[in-house]
Amino acid sequence: MKITVESLGLPTLSAVIGKRTEIALEAGTVADLVRHLTGRFGPKARQVLLDGDGNLDLTIQVMLNEEGFISRDELPRRLLKEGDHIRFMLLVGGG
Repeated sequence: MKITVESLGLPTLSAVIGKRTEIALEAGTVADLVRHLTGRFGPKARQVLLDGDGNLDLTIQVMLNEEGFISRDELPRRLLKEGDHIRFMLLVGGG
């Protein structure tokens, strides 16, 4: 299946995978997509996306199809389908 992956506010990730790219992926979850990206694009993608324990970095937010953000706990359970759009964004806080 083809998934569109977009990077916003993450210039290092955009430089590695492109700001917006299509990824061919076997059926899987959002966690599988993250593993695919870090495997395909190597250490720089891993450095941006993952923390020291190999989990999605806490500073990264993941949005699926403009429907809302996916929590880290949901990544292994959220199934992807043909044509899905995943957006990786930098978590910005303030107040």
